[in-house]
Amino acid sequence: MEQLVHGVPDPVVREFLLMADDSIVAVLPFTLAIAARLGVADACAPEGSAPGELAAAVGFAAEPLTSLLNALTGAGFFTRDEHGRFAPTELGEVLKAGSALSMRATLSNLDSCRAWLRAADAAAQLRPLPAAAGESFFTDQDTRTTTDAAFNTRMKERARRLYGSLAELPVWDGAHTVMDIGGGTGTVLAAILTARPQLRGVLFDRRSVIDLAAVDSPLDPVRDRCTLVAGDFFDGLPGGADVQVLGSVLHDWDDEKAAGILRAGVRALAPGGRILVCELVVPETAEPHPARWSDLGMLVLLGGRERTLPEFDTVFAAAGLVRTRVLPVGESGFSLIETRPAGPVPAGA
Repeated sequence: MEQLVHGVPDPVVREFLLMADDSIVAVLPFTLAIAARLGVADACAPEGSAPGELAAAVGFAAEPLTSLLNALTGAGFFTRDEHGRFAPTELGEVLKAGSALSMRATLSNLDSCRAWLRAADAAAQLRPLPAAAGESFFTDQDTRTTTDAAFNTRMKERARRLYGSLAELPVWDGAHTVMDIGGGTGTVLAAILTARPQLRGVLFDRRSVIDLAAVDSPLDPVRDRCTLVAGDFFDGLPGGADVQVLGSVLHDWDDEKAAGILRAGVRALAPGGRILVCELVVPETAEPHPARWSDLGMLVLLGGRERTLPEFDTVFAAAGLVRTRVLPVGESGFSLIETRPAGPVPAGA
C-alpha cells in the first residue's frame, strides 16, 4: 500500500491517502475557519505577538491556540521568530478582515462542510442527496439578514479573487451599457466601469442584495454611471443593456432553469447585444480541472452543476443563443463564454 500511495503523482491526493483524517487536506479548512473567526491575524502586533498575548486578545486558550498557529506557520500563513512571537505572512493577509487580499468571510464559512457531511450520510443510506433547491437557498438568504450579508461578503471576495481580470478582456469595445445579472454588491461591475469609462452599468440582484449595495458598494465611485435594480431574473430583467454578464450564476441551476434565465436575458437584450457567461468549463478530456470538484460542490449545495462546452451549447440553444467565442479569465480556471441571439427575438418571447 505504501508503495502504491507514494506512486500517486498528485501530492495532495498522496498526502490524504497516507494521513487521512490527520492530513492537511482534512484539517486545513477547519484550522483556517477557527483562525479567521477568532481574528488571530488581525490581533498580531506588527513585530509579532506571543501566544499568551494573542490568547488574551482573542479570548481563546493559549495552548490550543499555539498548536493552531504552529500548524498554520508550517503551511505558510504565519512566521514564528526566535522569541516565539507569531506574525502573519503575505499569505496570512487572507485571514485579515481589512486586507485587500482578505478571504476571512470565505474561510470562516463551514456551510459547504456541513452540506458534504449530510450528503455522505445520505449516500451511505442510499437516500437522495439533500441538496437545497436554488429557490429555497436564496429565499433563505433573503429572510436571514445576517446570513445574507455574510454570503454576499463571500461572493465579493470570490469575485475579486477569480474575476478580477474580466475588465481587461477584449469584449467591451463598442458596448454602451453593461448589466451584471446576479452581480452581488457590484465588485465585478465596479471593476468594469472603472477600467472602461465609456460604459454605463446596471447592477441587478435580489432586493436584499441591492439594499446592501445601496448602503456600501464598490460601485460608489462610479455611481453616476450605474443604476441599481432589484428583482427576480425568473420574473424578467430590465431592458436596454447591450451586454449582459452572468458570473457564476448558471452553475447554481439545472439546465431548464439556466435556460430560463438566459431566455429572460435575450428578451431584455438591446438589438445587436451579447450575453457573456463567466463559468468554470468542465474539460471533455480526463485531465484534472477545478471544474470537476466544483461540479460536485454545486450538486451537493444547490442541486446545480458545472458544464462542458457542448452542454453549455445545449442550454444556449434552448434559450435561442449561439456561442461565438471563449476566452480564459486570467489564471483563475474560469472562462468567459460570449453568446449572441441566434436570430431576431420574437416579440413577447
